[in-house]
Amino acid sequence: MTEVFDLVVIGAGPGGYTAAIRASQLGANVALVEKGLWGGVCLNWGCIPTKTLIDNLKTMKKAKKLLVLETGPQLSLEKLFQQKDLVVGNLRKGLETLFKTHKITLITGTAKLAGAKTIIVQDSKGQDKRRLEANNIIIATGSSPVELPELKTDGRDIITSDQIFKLTQVPTQVLIVGGGAIGCEFAQIFHDLGAQVHLMELTSRILPEADEEVVKLLTVGMIRSGIKVYTGVAVEQAIKTKNGIAVTLSNKEVITVNLVVTAVGRKANIEDLGLEKAGVTVDQDRIKVNKQLETTAQGIYAIGDCVSGPMLAHKAAYDAVTVAKNIAGKEKQEVDYTTIPKCIFTAPEIGMVGLREQEAKAGGTVKIGKFLFAASGKAQAIRDTRGFVKIIAQAGTGQIIGAHIIGPQATELVNQIALAMTNKMTTKQFAQVVFAHPTLSEAVKEAVEDVDGQAISISKKRFTPPFLK
Repeated sequence: MTEVFDLVVIGAGPGGYTAAIRASQLGANVALVEKGLWGGVCLNWGCIPTKTLIDNLKTMKKAKKLLVLETGPQLSLEKLFQQKDLVVGNLRKGLETLFKTHKITLITGTAKLAGAKTIIVQDSKGQDKRRLEANNIIIATGSSPVELPELKTDGRDIITSDQIFKLTQVPTQVLIVGGGAIGCEFAQIFHDLGAQVHLMELTSRILPEADEEVVKLLTVGMIRSGIKVYTGVAVEQAIKTKNGIAVTLSNKEVITVNLVVTAVGRKANIEDLGLEKAGVTVDQDRIKVNKQLETTAQGIYAIGDCVSGPMLAHKAAYDAVTVAKNIAGKEKQEVDYTTIPKCIFTAPEIGMVGLREQEAKAGGTVKIGKFLFAASGKAQAIRDTRGFVKIIAQAGTGQIIGAHIIGPQATELVNQIALAMTNKMTTKQFAQVVFAHPTLSEAVKEAVEDVDGQAISISKKRFTPPFLK
Protein backbone atom coordinates (compact mmCIF):
# COMPACT_ATOMS: atom_id res chain seq x y z
CA MET A 1 0.00 0.00 0.00
CA THR A 2 1.27 3.49 -0.84
CA GLU A 3 1.11 6.13 1.89
CA VAL A 4 0.54 9.66 0.58
CA PHE A 5 1.91 12.83 2.19
CA ASP A 6 2.29 16.47 1.20
CA LEU A 7 5.97 16.30 2.12
CA VAL A 8 8.48 13.58 2.92
CA VAL A 9 11.73 14.62 4.60
CA ILE A 10 14.70 12.23 4.42
CA GLY A 11 16.98 12.67 7.43
CA ALA A 12 16.19 13.90 10.94
CA GLY A 13 19.20 16.07 11.75
CA PRO A 14 18.94 19.85 12.37
CA GLY A 15 17.98 20.42 8.74
CA GLY A 16 15.51 17.57 8.45
CA TYR A 17 13.64 18.01 11.73
CA THR A 18 13.49 21.79 11.29
CA ALA A 19 12.01 21.36 7.80
CA ALA A 20 9.47 18.84 9.04
CA ILE A 21 8.32 21.01 11.94
CA ARG A 22 8.12 24.26 9.96
CA ALA A 23 6.26 22.57 7.08
CA SER A 24 3.80 21.12 9.57
CA GLN A 25 3.33 24.58 11.10
CA LEU A 26 2.51 25.81 7.61
CA GLY A 27 -0.22 23.18 7.22
CA ALA A 28 1.52 20.28 5.45
CA ASN A 29 0.99 16.59 6.16
CA VAL A 30 4.60 15.50 6.79
CA ALA A 31 6.50 12.23 7.09
CA LEU A 32 10.06 12.21 8.48
CA VAL A 33 12.31 9.26 7.64
CA GLU A 34 15.48 8.52 9.63
CA LYS A 35 17.67 5.42 9.60
CA GLY A 36 19.57 6.31 12.78
CA LEU A 37 18.77 8.41 15.83
CA TRP A 38 16.47 11.41 15.83
CA GLY A 39 18.58 14.55 15.86
CA GLY A 40 21.30 13.22 13.56
CA VAL A 41 25.04 13.67 14.08
CA CYS A 42 24.68 17.13 15.63
CA LEU A 43 22.58 15.99 18.57
CA ASN A 44 23.98 12.50 19.09
CA TRP A 45 27.71 12.62 18.23
CA GLY A 46 28.63 16.17 17.23
CA CYS A 47 27.61 19.65 18.38
CA ILE A 48 25.73 18.91 21.58
CA PRO A 49 27.87 16.07 23.02
CA THR A 50 31.18 17.83 22.34
CA LYS A 51 29.99 21.17 23.76
CA THR A 52 28.72 19.38 26.86
CA LEU A 53 32.16 17.82 27.24
CA ILE A 54 33.94 21.14 26.64
CA ASP A 55 31.79 22.96 29.20
CA ASN A 56 32.34 20.29 31.88
CA LEU A 57 36.10 20.38 31.31
CA LYS A 58 36.05 24.18 31.50
CA THR A 59 34.19 23.98 34.82
CA MET A 60 36.74 21.50 36.14
CA LYS A 61 39.64 23.79 35.18
CA LYS A 62 38.03 26.72 37.01
CA ALA A 63 37.43 24.52 40.06
CA LYS A 64 41.10 23.57 40.16
CA LYS A 65 42.02 27.26 40.39
CA LEU A 66 39.55 28.11 43.16
CA LEU A 67 39.05 25.01 45.32
CA VAL A 68 41.49 24.23 48.12
CA LEU A 69 41.96 20.48 47.77
CA GLU A 70 45.08 18.40 48.22
CA THR A 71 44.69 16.60 44.93
CA GLY A 72 42.21 18.88 43.18
CA PRO A 73 39.07 17.68 41.36
CA GLN A 74 39.50 14.20 39.92
CA LEU A 75 38.56 13.50 36.31
CA SER A 76 36.10 10.71 35.55
CA LEU A 77 35.66 9.97 31.87
CA GLU A 78 32.72 7.74 32.73
CA LYS A 79 30.91 10.55 34.56
CA LEU A 80 31.68 13.03 31.78
CA PHE A 81 30.08 10.68 29.27
CA GLN A 82 27.14 10.04 31.58
CA GLN A 83 26.49 13.77 31.73
CA LYS A 84 26.66 13.89 27.93
CA ASP A 85 24.17 11.02 27.68
CA LEU A 86 21.79 12.82 30.04
CA VAL A 87 21.86 16.02 27.99
CA VAL A 88 21.50 14.23 24.66
CA GLY A 89 18.73 11.99 25.99
CA ASN A 90 16.70 14.93 27.28
CA LEU A 91 17.02 16.80 23.99
CA ARG A 92 16.07 13.73 21.96
CA LYS A 93 12.96 13.26 24.11
CA GLY A 94 12.15 16.91 23.53
CA LEU A 95 12.40 16.38 19.78
CA GLU A 96 10.07 13.39 19.91
CA THR A 97 7.56 15.51 21.84
CA LEU A 98 7.76 18.21 19.16
CA PHE A 99 7.16 15.64 16.43
CA LYS A 100 4.13 14.35 18.29
CA THR A 101 2.59 17.77 18.92
CA HIS A 102 3.06 18.71 15.26
CA LYS A 103 1.54 15.37 14.16
CA ILE A 104 4.55 14.40 12.06
CA THR A 105 4.62 10.77 10.93
CA LEU A 106 7.94 9.23 12.06
CA ILE A 107 9.36 6.39 10.00
CA THR A 108 12.52 4.48 10.95
CA GLY A 109 14.43 3.05 7.99
CA THR A 110 16.60 3.82 4.99
CA ALA A 111 14.90 5.93 2.32
CA LYS A 112 15.58 5.55 -1.39
CA LEU A 113 14.08 7.55 -4.24
CA ALA A 114 12.17 5.34 -6.66
CA GLY A 115 11.05 8.19 -8.90
CA ALA A 116 10.26 11.88 -8.84
CA LYS A 117 7.53 11.49 -6.21
CA THR A 118 8.08 8.02 -4.77
CA ILE A 119 10.21 6.84 -1.84
CA ILE A 120 10.86 3.27 -0.74
CA VAL A 121 11.80 2.81 2.93
CA GLN A 122 13.90 -0.26 3.71
CA ASP A 123 14.55 -1.93 7.06
CA SER A 124 17.99 -2.71 8.53
CA LYS A 125 18.18 -5.88 6.42
CA GLY A 126 17.56 -4.02 3.17
CA GLN A 127 14.01 -5.26 2.78
CA ASP A 128 11.35 -2.90 1.44
CA LYS A 129 8.82 -2.18 4.17
CA ARG A 130 6.97 1.02 3.20
CA ARG A 131 6.17 2.92 0.02
CA LEU A 132 5.64 6.67 0.31
CA GLU A 133 4.42 9.20 -2.21
CA ALA A 134 4.62 13.01 -2.01
CA ASN A 135 4.51 16.00 -4.32
CA ASN A 136 7.46 17.44 -2.39
CA ILE A 137 10.56 15.72 -1.02
CA ILE A 138 13.42 17.20 1.01
CA ILE A 139 16.78 15.44 1.13
CA ALA A 140 18.52 16.23 4.43
CA THR A 141 20.86 13.28 4.91
CA GLY A 142 23.76 15.25 6.40
CA SER A 143 27.42 14.33 6.17
CA SER A 144 30.05 11.96 7.56
CA PRO A 145 33.79 12.27 8.21
CA VAL A 146 36.21 12.02 5.31
CA GLU A 147 38.65 9.13 5.74
CA LEU A 148 42.24 9.17 4.50
CA PRO A 149 43.51 6.12 2.57
CA GLU A 150 46.75 6.18 4.58
CA LEU A 151 44.79 6.23 7.86
CA LYS A 152 42.21 3.47 7.74
CA THR A 153 39.96 3.86 10.77
CA ASP A 154 39.25 0.85 12.96
CA GLY A 155 37.04 2.51 15.58
CA ARG A 156 39.59 1.75 18.29
CA ASP A 157 43.15 3.03 17.66
CA ILE A 158 42.41 5.18 14.62
CA ILE A 159 39.04 6.90 14.83
CA THR A 160 37.04 9.70 13.24
CA SER A 161 35.65 12.67 15.13
CA ASP A 162 32.23 10.93 15.23
CA GLN A 163 33.66 8.03 17.26
CA ILE A 164 35.16 9.96 20.18
CA PHE A 165 32.50 8.89 22.65
CA LYS A 166 33.29 5.21 22.14
CA LEU A 167 36.53 5.62 24.10
CA THR A 168 36.71 3.92 27.49
CA GLN A 169 39.91 5.56 28.73
CA VAL A 170 42.03 8.65 28.08
CA PRO A 171 45.05 7.91 25.86
CA THR A 172 48.43 9.25 26.91
CA GLN A 173 49.48 10.39 23.42
CA VAL A 174 47.04 11.56 20.72
CA LEU A 175 47.55 12.73 17.14
CA ILE A 176 44.80 14.90 15.69
CA VAL A 177 45.01 14.92 11.88
CA GLY A 178 43.40 18.11 10.57
CA GLY A 179 43.68 21.59 12.06
CA GLY A 180 40.22 22.86 11.16
CA ALA A 181 37.47 23.70 13.64
CA ILE A 182 36.81 20.08 14.65
CA GLY A 183 40.51 19.24 14.93
CA CYS A 184 41.28 22.28 17.10
CA GLU A 185 38.34 21.59 19.40
CA PHE A 186 39.37 17.98 19.87
CA ALA A 187 43.00 18.95 20.41
CA GLN A 188 42.01 21.03 23.40
CA ILE A 189 39.50 18.44 24.65
CA PHE A 190 42.17 15.73 24.78
CA HIS A 191 44.67 18.18 26.30
CA ASP A 192 42.20 19.03 29.07
CA LEU A 193 41.58 15.31 29.61
CA GLY A 194 45.29 14.96 30.35
CA ALA A 195 46.72 13.59 27.10
CA GLN A 196 49.80 14.82 25.27
CA VAL A 197 48.36 16.18 22.02
CA HIS A 198 49.92 16.49 18.58
CA LEU A 199 47.86 18.62 16.15
CA MET A 200 48.72 18.33 12.47
CA GLU A 201 47.51 20.53 9.59
CA LEU A 202 48.30 20.20 5.89
CA THR A 203 48.19 23.94 5.13
CA SER A 204 50.55 26.60 6.43
CA ARG A 205 48.43 27.34 9.53
CA ILE A 206 45.61 25.89 11.57
CA LEU A 207 42.09 27.20 10.89
CA PRO A 208 42.92 28.29 7.33
CA GLU A 209 39.50 29.93 6.92
CA ALA A 210 39.80 32.13 10.02
CA ASP A 211 41.24 35.62 10.47
CA GLU A 212 45.06 35.58 10.62
CA GLU A 213 45.30 37.51 13.89
CA VAL A 214 42.75 35.20 15.48
CA VAL A 215 44.72 32.14 14.37
CA LYS A 216 47.97 33.62 15.66
CA LEU A 217 46.53 34.13 19.14
CA LEU A 218 44.99 30.64 19.29
CA THR A 219 48.18 28.97 18.02
CA VAL A 220 50.36 30.74 20.58
CA GLY A 221 47.96 29.71 23.34
CA MET A 222 47.91 26.09 22.22
CA ILE A 223 51.70 25.84 22.07
CA ARG A 224 52.11 27.49 25.48
CA SER A 225 49.63 25.01 26.97
CA GLY A 226 51.75 22.10 25.73
CA ILE A 227 49.94 21.11 22.52
CA LYS A 228 52.43 20.36 19.75
CA VAL A 229 51.31 22.01 16.51
CA TYR A 230 52.60 20.85 13.11
CA THR A 231 51.71 22.81 9.95
CA GLY A 232 52.51 22.26 6.29
CA VAL A 233 52.83 18.50 6.77
CA ALA A 234 50.85 15.41 5.81
CA VAL A 235 50.66 11.81 6.99
CA GLU A 236 52.68 9.40 4.85
CA GLN A 237 51.96 6.19 6.73
CA ALA A 238 50.79 4.80 10.05
CA ILE A 239 52.07 1.49 11.42
CA LYS A 240 50.83 -0.23 14.56
CA THR A 241 53.67 -1.37 16.83
CA LYS A 242 53.91 -2.80 20.34
CA ASN A 243 54.55 0.73 21.62
CA GLY A 244 51.59 2.30 19.82
CA ILE A 245 50.93 3.76 16.38
CA ALA A 246 54.04 5.05 14.60
CA VAL A 247 52.94 7.85 12.27
CA THR A 248 55.40 9.12 9.68
CA LEU A 249 54.87 12.71 8.53
CA SER A 250 55.85 14.16 5.17
CA ASN A 251 58.79 15.95 6.85
CA LYS A 252 60.03 12.45 7.82
CA GLU A 253 59.35 13.00 11.51
CA VAL A 254 57.88 9.96 13.27
CA ILE A 255 55.33 10.41 16.06
CA THR A 256 54.33 7.44 18.23
CA VAL A 257 50.89 7.78 19.81
CA ASN A 258 48.17 5.65 21.39
CA LEU A 259 45.33 7.17 19.40
CA VAL A 260 44.90 8.89 16.03
CA VAL A 261 41.81 11.04 15.40
CA THR A 262 41.11 12.06 11.81
CA ALA A 263 39.37 15.41 11.37
CA VAL A 264 40.10 16.34 7.76
CA GLY A 265 36.62 17.38 6.73
CA ARG A 266 33.23 15.88 5.99
CA LYS A 267 31.47 14.55 2.88
CA ALA A 268 27.81 14.66 1.94
CA ASN A 269 25.77 11.49 2.57
CA ILE A 270 24.24 11.21 -0.88
CA GLU A 271 25.23 7.70 -1.96
CA ASP A 272 22.61 5.01 -2.53
CA LEU A 273 19.72 7.47 -2.41
CA GLY A 274 18.43 6.65 -5.90
CA LEU A 275 19.15 10.18 -7.12
CA GLU A 276 19.49 9.14 -10.76
CA LYS A 277 16.08 7.46 -10.76
CA ALA A 278 14.52 10.70 -9.63
CA GLY A 279 16.48 12.90 -12.06
CA VAL A 280 18.56 14.58 -9.34
CA THR A 281 21.99 15.81 -10.48
CA VAL A 282 25.17 15.77 -8.37
CA ASP A 283 27.83 18.47 -8.78
CA GLN A 284 31.24 18.14 -7.08
CA ASP A 285 30.05 15.51 -4.60
CA ARG A 286 27.04 17.56 -3.47
CA ILE A 287 23.51 17.74 -4.79
CA LYS A 288 23.04 20.47 -7.36
CA VAL A 289 20.36 22.99 -6.39
CA ASN A 290 19.23 26.46 -7.43
CA LYS A 291 18.99 29.42 -5.04
CA GLN A 292 15.60 28.15 -3.85
CA LEU A 293 17.35 24.84 -2.99
CA GLU A 294 15.32 22.88 -5.54
CA THR A 295 17.21 20.12 -7.33
CA THR A 296 17.14 19.38 -11.04
CA ALA A 297 13.99 17.32 -10.34
CA GLN A 298 10.90 19.45 -9.78
CA GLY A 299 9.48 19.08 -6.29
CA ILE A 300 12.66 17.54 -4.84
CA TYR A 301 14.78 19.81 -2.62
CA ALA A 302 18.09 19.32 -0.82
CA ILE A 303 19.41 21.16 2.21
CA GLY A 304 22.23 21.33 4.75
CA ASP A 305 25.45 19.40 4.24
CA CYS A 306 24.06 17.80 1.07
CA VAL A 307 24.38 21.07 -0.86
CA SER A 308 26.99 23.80 -1.27
CA GLY A 309 27.77 26.21 1.55
CA PRO A 310 29.20 25.79 5.04
CA MET A 311 28.55 22.46 6.76
CA LEU A 312 26.92 23.92 9.85
CA ALA A 313 23.84 22.88 11.81
CA HIS A 314 22.38 26.39 11.83
CA LYS A 315 22.95 26.73 8.09
CA ALA A 316 21.00 23.50 7.60
CA ALA A 317 18.16 24.85 9.76
CA TYR A 318 18.16 28.07 7.72
CA ASP A 319 17.96 26.03 4.52
CA ALA A 320 15.11 24.02 6.02
CA VAL A 321 12.96 27.03 6.90
CA THR A 322 13.58 28.54 3.45
CA VAL A 323 12.47 25.39 1.64
CA ALA A 324 9.44 24.86 3.89
CA LYS A 325 8.28 28.39 3.07
CA ASN A 326 8.96 27.88 -0.64
CA ILE A 327 6.86 24.72 -0.69
CA ALA A 328 4.00 26.36 1.21
CA GLY A 329 3.91 29.73 -0.55
CA LYS A 330 3.73 31.15 -4.03
CA GLU A 331 6.64 33.57 -3.60
CA LYS A 332 10.00 31.79 -3.77
CA GLN A 333 12.75 32.77 -1.32
CA GLU A 334 16.45 32.48 -2.11
CA VAL A 335 19.20 31.56 0.35
CA ASP A 336 21.97 34.01 1.23
CA TYR A 337 24.87 32.68 3.29
CA THR A 338 26.83 35.94 3.64
CA THR A 339 25.68 36.63 7.20
CA ILE A 340 25.81 33.10 8.61
CA PRO A 341 28.12 33.09 11.64
CA LYS A 342 30.77 30.42 12.18
CA CYS A 343 31.74 29.36 15.68
CA ILE A 344 34.70 27.38 17.03
CA PHE A 345 34.49 26.20 20.64
CA THR A 346 38.16 26.33 21.49
CA ALA A 347 39.65 28.16 24.47
CA PRO A 348 39.39 31.03 23.81
CA GLU A 349 36.22 30.67 21.73
CA ILE A 350 36.09 32.02 18.19
CA GLY A 351 33.13 33.63 16.43
CA MET A 352 33.25 35.04 12.91
CA VAL A 353 30.82 36.36 10.34
CA GLY A 354 31.16 38.08 6.98
CA LEU A 355 34.40 38.98 5.26
CA ARG A 356 37.91 38.54 6.57
CA GLU A 357 40.15 41.60 6.62
CA GLN A 358 42.14 40.55 3.52
CA GLU A 359 38.98 39.74 1.57
CA ALA A 360 37.38 43.04 2.54
CA LYS A 361 40.45 45.07 1.54
CA ALA A 362 40.59 43.30 -1.81
CA GLY A 363 37.01 44.43 -2.49
CA GLY A 364 37.49 48.10 -1.63
CA THR A 365 38.52 50.56 1.07
CA VAL A 366 37.58 49.50 4.58
CA LYS A 367 37.92 50.69 8.16
CA ILE A 368 38.90 48.39 11.03
CA GLY A 369 37.95 48.64 14.69
CA LYS A 370 39.46 46.55 17.51
CA PHE A 371 38.94 46.13 21.21
CA LEU A 372 40.92 43.92 23.60
CA PHE A 373 39.04 41.93 26.23
CA ALA A 374 41.82 42.94 28.64
CA ALA A 375 40.08 46.34 28.77
CA SER A 376 36.65 44.81 29.52
CA GLY A 377 35.43 45.04 33.10
CA LYS A 378 33.32 41.90 32.75
CA ALA A 379 36.23 39.94 31.22
CA GLN A 380 38.38 41.00 34.17
CA ALA A 381 35.63 39.96 36.58
CA ILE A 382 35.36 36.45 35.13
CA ARG A 383 39.17 36.20 34.86
CA ASP A 384 39.16 35.56 31.12
CA THR A 385 40.80 38.47 29.33
CA ARG A 386 42.42 36.73 26.37
CA GLY A 387 41.42 37.87 22.92
CA PHE A 388 39.82 40.74 21.07
CA VAL A 389 36.95 41.88 18.87
CA LYS A 390 37.68 43.00 15.31
CA ILE A 391 35.03 44.82 13.26
CA ILE A 392 35.29 45.49 9.52
CA ALA A 393 33.22 48.21 7.86
CA GLN A 394 33.04 49.84 4.44
CA ALA A 395 34.95 53.13 4.50
CA GLY A 396 32.37 55.15 2.58
CA THR A 397 29.05 53.93 4.00
CA GLY A 398 30.16 52.64 7.40
CA GLN A 399 28.17 49.44 6.78
CA ILE A 400 29.45 46.53 8.86
CA ILE A 401 30.67 43.73 6.60
CA GLY A 402 32.62 41.46 8.92
CA ALA A 403 33.51 40.56 12.48
CA HIS A 404 36.12 38.30 14.04
CA ILE A 405 36.02 37.62 17.77
CA ILE A 406 38.31 35.48 19.88
CA GLY A 407 37.72 35.48 23.60
CA PRO A 408 35.15 34.68 26.28
CA GLN A 409 31.72 33.78 24.87
CA ALA A 410 32.78 34.77 21.36
CA THR A 411 30.30 32.23 19.95
CA GLU A 412 27.46 34.18 21.60
CA LEU A 413 28.77 37.68 20.88
CA VAL A 414 29.19 37.15 17.13
CA ASN A 415 25.41 36.81 16.74
CA GLN A 416 25.05 40.53 17.49
CA ILE A 417 27.08 41.37 14.40
CA ALA A 418 25.24 38.77 12.32
CA LEU A 419 22.01 40.55 13.28
CA ALA A 420 23.52 43.93 12.39
CA MET A 421 24.81 42.68 9.04
CA THR A 422 21.50 41.03 8.15
CA ASN A 423 19.84 44.42 8.64
CA LYS A 424 22.70 46.24 6.84
CA MET A 425 23.47 48.38 9.86
CA THR A 426 26.25 50.97 9.89
CA THR A 427 28.70 51.50 12.71
CA LYS A 428 26.95 54.71 13.71
CA GLN A 429 23.57 52.95 13.92
CA PHE A 430 25.06 50.13 15.98
CA ALA A 431 26.76 52.61 18.32
CA GLN A 432 23.38 54.17 19.19
CA VAL A 433 22.33 51.00 21.03
CA VAL A 434 22.73 51.21 24.81
CA PHE A 435 24.58 48.14 26.14
CA ALA A 436 24.24 46.97 29.75
CA HIS A 437 27.25 47.18 32.07
CA PRO A 438 29.23 45.20 32.99
CA THR A 439 28.87 42.78 30.07
CA LEU A 440 31.13 41.20 27.50
CA SER A 441 28.86 42.67 24.83
CA GLU A 442 30.32 46.08 25.62
CA ALA A 443 33.53 44.87 23.95
CA VAL A 444 31.62 44.47 20.70
CA LYS A 445 30.21 47.99 20.91
CA GLU A 446 33.65 49.42 21.73
CA ALA A 447 35.14 47.68 18.69
CA VAL A 448 32.33 49.04 16.49
CA GLU A 449 32.90 52.54 17.86
CA ASP A 450 36.65 52.17 17.31
CA VAL A 451 35.98 51.91 13.56
CA ASP A 452 35.21 55.65 13.71
CA GLY A 453 37.75 56.42 16.42
CA GLN A 454 35.04 56.86 19.06
CA ALA A 455 35.75 54.00 21.48
CA ILE A 456 35.65 55.13 25.11
CA SER A 457 37.92 52.56 26.73
CA ILE A 458 40.82 52.64 24.25
CA SER A 459 43.84 54.80 24.98
CA LYS A 460 44.97 57.23 22.28
CA LYS A 461 48.40 55.65 22.57
CA ARG A 462 47.50 52.09 21.75
CA PHE A 463 49.30 49.07 23.12
CA THR A 464 49.55 46.28 20.58
CA PRO A 465 49.94 42.82 22.18
CA PRO A 466 52.79 40.69 20.80
CA PHE A 467 50.39 38.21 19.17
CA LEU A 468 48.94 40.99 16.96
CA LYS A 469 52.29 42.36 15.81
